[in-house]
Amino acid sequence: MTTPDPPPGDTPRPDPAGPSAGPDGLAELVGRLRAAGRDVSARELAEAVWLARLTAPRPRSGDRPEHHEPPPTRPTGSDEAVRPPADEPEPRPEPPPRSAEHTAPLSLYAPSGADAVPTRSFPIRAPATGALSGLLGLQRALRPLRGYRPPVAPVLGAELDEEATAERSAADGILRPVRRPAAHREAEIQLLMDASPTASVWHLTLERLRQACERLGAFRDVQVHYLHQGPDGSAMAGTGPDPHHTRLRPADQHRDVTGRRLTLVISDCVGPLWQSGGAQRLLYRWAEVSQIAVVQPLPPRLWDRTALPADPGMLVHEPGVGRGMRFVADERHGRAEPPAGALPVPVLLPTDRVLGGWAQLLGGTGTRTMRGAAGWVLPRHPAQPASGPYGGARTPQARLRDFRSGASPGALELAVHLAAVPLYLPVMQLVQEALLPDTGPMQLAEVLLGGLLERLPDTVDVPGPRYDFAPGVRELLLEMLDRGAAELVLKYLSEYVTRRFGKGMRNFPALAVARLQGQEADEPTVPEDPDGGPQADEELFAQVPARVVRWYRPVRPVPGRLDEVERLLGLWRDRRDRQMLFDAQALAEAALAADGDGRSRHLLGRVLFARANTTEARRDPEEAHRLLVRAEGLLTGQEPATAVARADVRHELWRQDHDTRWLYAAVAGLAEMSDGGELATRTARRLRMGRVLLDLARTVPEREQPATAAVTELRSALALLDDLEAPPHRRAGALLDLVAALRLTRGHDTAELLTLTDAAESAAEDSAPLLLRARHERARIHRAARDWESAATAYRQAERSAPRDSHVRCELLAEWGEMLLTETGRPDRAEGILREALTNVTSRAPLRWRLHLLLGTALLDRYRDDRVGGGFLPDVYEGCHLLELAARRAADPATRARSWLTLAGARLDLPDPESHLATVESDYGRALREITEPPSLTAARALHGRGELYERMARPSAALADYRAADRHWRGLTEQGTPVPEDEARATRERAEALAHRERSW
Repeated sequence: MTTPDPPPGDTPRPDPAGPSAGPDGLAELVGRLRAAGRDVSARELAEAVWLARLTAPRPRSGDRPEHHEPPPTRPTGSDEAVRPPADEPEPRPEPPPRSAEHTAPLSLYAPSGADAVPTRSFPIRAPATGALSGLLGLQRALRPLRGYRPPVAPVLGAELDEEATAERSAADGILRPVRRPAAHREAEIQLLMDASPTASVWHLTLERLRQACERLGAFRDVQVHYLHQGPDGSAMAGTGPDPHHTRLRPADQHRDVTGRRLTLVISDCVGPLWQSGGAQRLLYRWAEVSQIAVVQPLPPRLWDRTALPADPGMLVHEPGVGRGMRFVADERHGRAEPPAGALPVPVLLPTDRVLGGWAQLLGGTGTRTMRGAAGWVLPRHPAQPASGPYGGARTPQARLRDFRSGASPGALELAVHLAAVPLYLPVMQLVQEALLPDTGPMQLAEVLLGGLLERLPDTVDVPGPRYDFAPGVRELLLEMLDRGAAELVLKYLSEYVTRRFGKGMRNFPALAVARLQGQEADEPTVPEDPDGGPQADEELFAQVPARVVRWYRPVRPVPGRLDEVERLLGLWRDRRDRQMLFDAQALAEAALAADGDGRSRHLLGRVLFARANTTEARRDPEEAHRLLVRAEGLLTGQEPATAVARADVRHELWRQDHDTRWLYAAVAGLAEMSDGGELATRTARRLRMGRVLLDLARTVPEREQPATAAVTELRSALALLDDLEAPPHRRAGALLDLVAALRLTRGHDTAELLTLTDAAESAAEDSAPLLLRARHERARIHRAARDWESAATAYRQAERSAPRDSHVRCELLAEWGEMLLTETGRPDRAEGILREALTNVTSRAPLRWRLHLLLGTALLDRYRDDRVGGGFLPDVYEGCHLLELAARRAADPATRARSWLTLAGARLDLPDPESHLATVESDYGRALREITEPPSLTAARALHGRGELYERMARPSAALADYRAADRHWRGLTEQGTPVPEDEARATRERAEALAHRERSW
């Protein structure tokens, strides 16, 4: 059950005494442990709390109870500055009905959010809607496991003897309980889920097994772990499927040598850990000492093509004879004999009948047998060729022929229907549920492992595994799918796009259905935009429908190569079909080689620019940069359209390498254009100039002049957009650019900024990116005006507008948390928001280490603010851990310098600070070495801090030198016009003067 958030102004802390901590205290405790790299199980957490109850000292009279019970009254004063208003402007939808019995992994804070700002976050199991199909049948099949007796002596305890209690109480006249020795449940079960990409389709199988085992009442503990391949190829285990979000430990740490724990490995046995032999070697070590079996979801006819082929035979369980299971194979009939020294491991189908037979085998008395299958594993199991369950044929015809020879009818029909959709796991499962309900995970796995697909690289924008058909295979499958079925598949896909993204993204599947039916699209062709390419989600759901339309309704090319290039560019902007860009480039290259005139150069430059803005090119920055540089070299004409396109290319080049010379070149090129010409060209020129000047103002130290010029250009562009009767979304983007430019000018009017932002939000209509941008700008406006309450409300609205697991949401949370930390002085409130961001940010994102720095600082500030009441010392330890991670792993030198600086001060808050003085001196030195361009605020603070440290270490000469160096930095910053904290600069001068006076007196 999800616990409610505490009031925003009060952050409860975990009480080491145990029960008084409550659910919120446990939430914070787990969050702190995970942030510190400790991934504890439920059992480990329960044992730690139990032990804390016995070892914790009694509360002192000075302890404050408000740490554990937040006051019911609403805080006032400074708390109001960061607490959202009680009346929410956006009504929240009612939560879906939930069942307390069925659970699924969720985040503590759902997208709808609570009115109170979350103060902490960590992954929990929250109630999920609906029951898993067949759960009761599986639970009934596993019931014989209640009779399983581990091959160790039972642990005796005490239980109530009802008959003896009744007799004694009747004889004595009062109730006298009588207890007797009893054996408690000692059996445990561990579910080990393969974390390979193809195994993601089996998570419902894992969930069914987990719930059935928990409800069975036969096990003292039910554990779930995920099996990963470590960097060295060894078997590792973690509590989650994503290796970047869970701490991996050697899997052998979970091996049970007592025989009390049963282990079920859920895997299709085709992942890299199986191909390398690491999984088989793990099975061998575990099968020697405990009961272990593999739950293989693939159909038995494919088992021989996996890395764990299984022989049919008889499974024999003899209680008291060893701890494994004996296997008697059937007659070989030409099959190879198992190698010497191999151990059998039962291989089970995830059906009630097979799992029930395995339960009877283990739970019955005496020797029991069962028809089944077993795979053979060796202590030094060799690696397998990575061919998967199907052969690695090369040609598309051979791939499809091999797949049809071994696939089930349901798998073949599913593959045919999947040819019309992007191969993204939720979409594939949608096709199954909507059109092929008789198929399930087994058929989907046949398609994934059938040699037809290729795995695409993972991206931050689209979480989860993505696939594509091997070249030529999709076209062969579309030959087997009639147009009506393709239309039906795309209709379901369009509904999925609407449910997931709302109306903020163009529904390309719906447009494809209209084109297949011979209708014109309801939406006009998208105008060419300087910011260019599609979003990752948009491109994901645009390319495949466009290819389906192209297959069933091919468009005849128009006469003339360059006219065809123009047409393909227009179609690409409308359909986002990447193949159209390749076709257009081939035609433009041929025209350039034949004629070499200005039009061919212009069109080829535009095609290359469009290619550089596709998601595929963005994943390869070097390729995208190469395309842009070539495009810039082709766009040399003086025609207005060429000048605008050249400015777009230069602007994009600046976004890639951050060289301001590209911005100056773009400004110069646009300035050379005349103010005459067509209205659309003049509008495009003003928009481009305004946006380039805006980015220039954000980059250069003297920003007033380019920002003012950007305001002028954007106001003119808005007037021209009105004359042009442009679509509302173009006006919304220009309004938001104007707001950003005005914020960079001196003396801007906050009321005008808010009015423009409201107008932009109204013009954005259903465009999710523009709505998010408008709400983000509103939050920044209120923050700059120091209206903390309105800023908190705006940040919350913006955060709700962002996709749940997106990077932009993490950036919003980081900005919000930084405001609470550095500007409102509320580290307790900032902590929860920063933890939420850190939970969702990817391990490869640079933002991760900035969040480590901010969260570590928040923990230290909270400890220092509460030092009078004793503080919470784990805040200091966790803060030091986070800061050291940021200092060592951040790619940005400025982040590393700030982390070392903050870490140096944090170590002085540890117990026995005198023992850390040498380390603190080293941290200050590391911070200074990261700074290469003086004067620097961080350098001034590091030098001042080290000066204080030297005074503490009785080294006045070294302290004086650092104070003087710090003073030079303060003076340099002042000369540059950089605002400096006067109290800190004055403290540096005073300490330098005091030490200099003392030195002269010596």
